[in-house]
Amino acid sequence: MKQFLNFVRKEFIHILRDPLTLLLLLGMPVVEMIIFGFALNMEVSGIRTLVIDDASDKLSEEIVTALRANPYFVYEGTSHDREEMNRLLRGDKIDLALILPPNLERDVVTRSGKAQISVITDATDANIGQIRTGYVQGLIGEVLESRMQTKGVSERVPFAIDVNTRMMFNPSLRSTYNFVPGVMGLVLIIICTLMTSVSIVREKERGTLEVLLSSPVRPTTMVIAKTIPYLLVSFVNLLSILFISHYLLGVPIRGSVWLIFLVTIIYIFLALAIGMVISAKATTQRDAIILSGFGMMMPTIVFSGMIFPIANMPVVLQWVTKIVPANYYISAIRKLMIQGTGFGAIAYETLVLTGMSVLLITLAILFIRPRLN
Repeated sequence: MKQFLNFVRKEFIHILRDPLTLLLLLGMPVVEMIIFGFALNMEVSGIRTLVIDDASDKLSEEIVTALRANPYFVYEGTSHDREEMNRLLRGDKIDLALILPPNLERDVVTRSGKAQISVITDATDANIGQIRTGYVQGLIGEVLESRMQTKGVSERVPFAIDVNTRMMFNPSLRSTYNFVPGVMGLVLIIICTLMTSVSIVREKERGTLEVLLSSPVRPTTMVIAKTIPYLLVSFVNLLSILFISHYLLGVPIRGSVWLIFLVTIIYIFLALAIGMVISAKATTQRDAIILSGFGMMMPTIVFSGMIFPIANMPVVLQWVTKIVPANYYISAIRKLMIQGTGFGAIAYETLVLTGMSVLLITLAILFIRPRLN
């Protein structure tokens, strides 16, 4: 019994001597509960909505008023231009278009008591697309119920409006259209970060880092040279991922393949740079693997928009998403692969990813340089 207690005591001492293990054991559950508790919200809000009002009557005015007052929608104005509507939808400027047909008031009130409106929404994420159209149906139902109460209409002549929905980019509502870009962002950043996170720390453990740094090779040259082989290996991963996505999972590639390659190579280089920073600061390969694996997995899953809508998160967490690289990459890939947009639609994401890459590779070089002193 005494021997058993000594072993237990020894394990407690090992845990207390290792701050990283203690942090994972005690801190991670608390962090996960707080983050998931706020981020796990499958409601959809901030639906940017354009109204095509071909009716211009009292009922259409009531619908627009109700939409502007509804907290789930963001009213983006009224138009009669269908070309503008399509351009805004394809450019990711709006999420939903509500089309009110001519003679809406007359059809509902004076004719058969029925009319039909159309809803066009971005269904890149099939679940969110269905939720948006459900909100519209609920909104129309509230308007009609209010009108029936105020007008005192009898139950034998009820008002009714049928909602005809059209799901853009994903008419069959396949979930793979949404999840494949997210999985691409998750897999690439974890694999690429893991690959380089052990490169410099491996040199530390072997005692060869000081020899390398004291050689004529500059730290900048060494960091870039260590990155290039992993970049080429990651490019092979990219080709296999795209092949599986398109030919096995049936995800379309509607945009330019060259733009997909460009954005992904920048993203891969950024992930490799993150690994180099971790490798430069970590003391053991185990620490590097833990930091790169667990450190990148949860932020990418929670804060990239691959599963949980960013617009539903608290403002503080929405600001956190701004520093998560996968947020920009997944957004760009969805626009290129599913929506078929051009460079103009992903220019912002490309610029942010490029800036992050330059910043992080610079940090990796700066973290290595002091070892020369």
